Amino acid sequence: MSVGIIGGGVWGSALARILSKNKVIIYARDENVVKSINEHKINPKLKYTSFNSNVSATIDINFLRNVQFIFIALPAQKIREVLKTSDLDSKNKHIVICSKGIEISSSKFLTEVIKDVVSYKKISILSGPSFSNEVSQDLPTAVTLATKNKKNFEEISNLIDNKNFRIYFSNDLIGTQIGGSLKNIYAIAAGIAEGLTLGENAKSALITRSFAEMTRFAEKFGANKHTLFGLSGLGDLILTCGSNNSRNTKFGIKIASSKYENFSDLLVSQEVTEGYYTVEAVYNIAKEKKIDMPIMEAIYNIIYKRYNLKEELIKLLNRPLKDEKI
Repeated sequence: MSVGIIGGGVWGSALARILSKNKVIIYARDENVVKSINEHKINPKLKYTSFNSNVSATIDINFLRNVQFIFIALPAQKIREVLKTSDLDSKNKHIVICSKGIEISSSKFLTEVIKDVVSYKKISILSGPSFSNEVSQDLPTAVTLATKNKKNFEEISNLIDNKNFRIYFSNDLIGTQIGGSLKNIYAIAAGIAEGLTLGENAKSALITRSFAEMTRFAEKFGANKHTLFGLSGLGDLILTCGSNNSRNTKFGIKIASSKYENFSDLLVSQEVTEGYYTVEAVYNIAKEKKIDMPIMEAIYNIIYKRYNLKEELIKLLNRPLKDEKI
């Protein structure tokens, strides 16, 4: 089988490793990354790992025109821009979205974005608690693969020859996307709580109530609540909020412990922080659909309106008492 990966970052390279029993072509925009992969079988952005002879790279996305499977591992806000300039239209391709986020400009899920810009035969979502560096080192990982039927699931499963990378089937494409997207927002909140040294009790409560907001949002789109209790929802939320290896958690810690005139300056200092962008999209959707999401709204106010951190926290704590519901 032939596999194309769109995205030459750490996640795209980690995916190339677990798919490397097949012929894999990585599309990357960085010429140095492409040269390093082709000449030395190493991506300089990804430590402690190398590729076998099946993996190569290209700076021309149209080299992926004839592959049977395309795995998309780009920042969510870049997907439309990159695919729109390609010539990848094909009714024979199986596209697997491995990115997490919601497009700000359109408030669309990534499946909808893909549908806008390229044709395909099948589409799936790969999501769950999966730090790239651990996947690339063959450390045990379990994720959700959401697709319309079991046959699609089996096709993707057969591409992966790695017992330490386990995938579970779901047919809930919307719920799987929502879990993977929204958890990044709440990881920023968890980072802020840590940066303000609010303690483990506060962080635990924050993660739990964040999960309630995620399920509330998902149900508005007809997602299956059980999906959110799985790897792509609760599993990813626990990983991202509970680890300082998370880019979004690190971002939250920096917000709480530093004074930046502009958060875009802070973004430049680290890798892509999807939660920064996703919170804007989710804020707009929640306002339109009247979804009660106070934690998400507080993060939006802090990042985009520059509201005071402690004042937003006090506002959350002073909300009316209510029954606990998930």
